[in-house]
Amino acid sequence: MHDRTTTPEELRAEIRRLGPWHQDLEIAPGIRTGERAPDADPDPLGVGQPGMLEPGRVLSILMRDVFPSGFEGRSVLDCGCNAGGYLFEATRMGAGRCFGFDVREHWLNQARFLSRHLPSDNIEFDQLDLLALRERKLEPFDVTLFFGLFYHLPDPVAGLRIAADLTRELLVLNTAADPKLEGHALTLNLESETALMSGVHRLAWLPTSPRVLEEILHWCGFPHTRVHYVRKAPRFPRIQVLAARDARTFAHYDAVHPPRPTPLWKQRLKPWLKRAARRLLRR
Repeated sequence: MHDRTTTPEELRAEIRRLGPWHQDLEIAPGIRTGERAPDADPDPLGVGQPGMLEPGRVLSILMRDVFPSGFEGRSVLDCGCNAGGYLFEATRMGAGRCFGFDVREHWLNQARFLSRHLPSDNIEFDQLDLLALRERKLEPFDVTLFFGLFYHLPDPVAGLRIAADLTRELLVLNTAADPKLEGHALTLNLESETALMSGVHRLAWLPTSPRVLEEILHWCGFPHTRVHYVRKAPRFPRIQVLAARDARTFAHYDAVHPPRPTPLWKQRLKPWLKRAARRLLRR
């Protein structure tokens, strides 16, 4: 909870000391982690933009589309939690037990700072690699957030399976993408091992389409998927896929976003392509 003995000036000084930040949260009236001094570096994370996310806005959209009444006590796992912003916001929206982890101490220092100034009695943080998560022997969670992690992993399929095995109801996968190539694949994406916004294994992969992610999620035990959005921005393309074990999880989502009917020309083209492919195979 907020330490009322800390002055606004002291809070702002501590925010600057712990920077750069990737998540923008209000920790006291008029004081946010996303504040920038007039002489601040316009690209503090080295990603070509300020690189600031608003966890509250992101989760509000998710709640609107999937859980309109909020988390209603659901437990939440945040993989690669950064400063823990999604868990603080999830708590505000009614989440129960929360656990977040990140491999970089920089982000966990920010999460611990926020824990001293925001409601956090039900939130636990730890510094560890996803590959070591099973060793914690955690009880499963109702909801798992897999944001900004898939494309930093040397084996993203196995990594996602670790998180999926700890998820009972809903898994939200958000990743950078490589839409330049056609088809459905994972493309090589070598990274720095030390940059704050990169992984720690150097070897990493980018998905080229939502279909790749859906097939992996199906293999991980989540047969029901919805492509929440695809952003084809030139520099920072993103894909977000929602995955559930039970189709009833998407009852509200499907009412708000009814599936579009397949155009008639596609319905007629599909069997024609199948027949053409069979003829070619006979040659």
